[in-house]
Amino acid sequence: MPHLFLQLSAILVVASLLGILARRFKQPLIVAYIFTGILLSFLGFSKGIDKSIFELLPNLGIAFLLFLVGIELRLEDLKYVGKAAIYMGLGQIVFTSLVGFVLVSALGFATVPALYIAIAITFSSTVIIIKLLAEKNDLQSLYGKISVGYLLIQDFVALIALMILSGFGHSQTPSIWAIVLIFAKGALLIGFTYFVTKFVLKTIFRLTSSSVELLFVTSISWAFLLAAIAEQLGFSIAIGAFLAGIAIASSPERIQISARVKPLRDFFVIIFFILLGASLPPGFLANNLLAVLVLSAFILVGKPLIVLAIMLTLKFKNRTSFLTAATVAQVSEFSLILMTVGLSLNHVTQTDVALVSAVGVVTITLSSYLITYGGNLYKKIQKPLSAIFSEKGNEPYVSHRKDLRDHVVLVGGEQMGSDILNFVSSKIKDKNQILVIDFNPEIINQLRAAGYNAVFGDISDPEVIGELELGRAKLIVITDPDVGDSAGLIASAREQNYKGPIVAVTYWIHDAIKLYEMGADYTVVPETIGGKHIARVLAENWDDLSRIKKEKSKHFEELVSHKIF
Repeated sequence: MPHLFLQLSAILVVASLLGILARRFKQPLIVAYIFTGILLSFLGFSKGIDKSIFELLPNLGIAFLLFLVGIELRLEDLKYVGKAAIYMGLGQIVFTSLVGFVLVSALGFATVPALYIAIAITFSSTVIIIKLLAEKNDLQSLYGKISVGYLLIQDFVALIALMILSGFGHSQTPSIWAIVLIFAKGALLIGFTYFVTKFVLKTIFRLTSSSVELLFVTSISWAFLLAAIAEQLGFSIAIGAFLAGIAIASSPERIQISARVKPLRDFFVIIFFILLGASLPPGFLANNLLAVLVLSAFILVGKPLIVLAIMLTLKFKNRTSFLTAATVAQVSEFSLILMTVGLSLNHVTQTDVALVSAVGVVTITLSSYLITYGGNLYKKIQKPLSAIFSEKGNEPYVSHRKDLRDHVVLVGGEQMGSDILNFVSSKIKDKNQILVIDFNPEIINQLRAAGYNAVFGDISDPEVIGELELGRAKLIVITDPDVGDSAGLIASAREQNYKGPIVAVTYWIHDAIKLYEMGADYTVVPETIGGKHIARVLAENWDDLSRIKKEKSKHFEELVSHKIF
């Protein structure tokens, strides 16, 4: 046992040091963990690792990873991803896998390994993309929403593939009966999950929610129970953990559970990627350098081009199409899991897994720069891209643009924006003169049905700003809290000689000060307003604080009845 702890401590020390270097060079930490394994393998350290323990930890990491994916992957969110995400998700998988299969076969791989590798490289990393978009504050942009929706579709496809594969056992060529049995057992597992979710879990979580510690233990026991049942039915424990997460996704306790489980997931996933790097056979790159370079080039260039073509076919503007395409230029953690499952089924070899791992290191490293600096890169290639892909055939963002005079520009039509819209519409009878910009297709459809001049886009896109006729507007209200987006719109308004007031919203006081310095006429910080409101409620009820409880039902009904598009 002391020897085991020495091995684990040495691995984590190296991972920490390389993690510091990765952060210094703005690289995803996953790269540091994979390089940790490669370094340990190169030094011969991996030969002395206790395989029994270090094979259990990664499996737990995958289970916790998919458990959290399930928690955060609410099924009702599917209706909000829009046709663009569905078409792009499915279209990219089909075209990339077809081209990839031809490419991998041309490199000399057998049919089954070529099929695995081709499918593996179609998936893009949910962890990497969401993390980098969040760091850029672009998750709420139009291309960010499309990318997240695309990842949602992709994750479902990946998980269905893993479910089917995990039911095959070690059969190289499963019979029709075996496939039917897999789907029957899958239906049984999903039915059991649905029954427990509907009739048991709500009661259990209601009894345990008073204690965060008990809630955490209960959620983990539920995940382990379903994972064990899935394993008994012939599926992987990861599939059971994923379904356990989906069962919790709609519960009020999901945020607390997710917050508690994330540290566990992070630790075990670290071990998974370290051992993945350590699994690279000695001399692998020397013998497979051409395959690594060819596949990496295809993922970094060919895969984004496929997505770009799909986006342009859907009539999106060049900028949105390019930035969305730039996010997909890497392989996913699901790619590595898929290859690992294939290895356990004897469908692929260790060399095949190592190939995808090596491609993952290259593409994850380079694509992080592509996502981070995508906006700057687009500015450099904007003219040649426009020459190749003319935007004249695309529909304009704004309807009745030539008729806009003394109009109101409202950025964001949901929640805060809906209250503002209700007031403005009581003052301006012609709804074509109320220009609302939002990136949620559901909101846009409802606004257009109500007669408003609604624009599907985001204000970080210069092409959208160019059609708002800001110079002729009478009022600009920005409910988007991103200070960078607000600053860009304010600058564009001033450049177009806009004379009216600009009202903006931001989360932080220092950002509000920046917006004032940039030219905003009034800024709103919800946190400060909320604090003042609570102080006023306390002051009004200080002599009898129990009166606050009496206001609960009234306020609850007000929130429920509040009109949100």
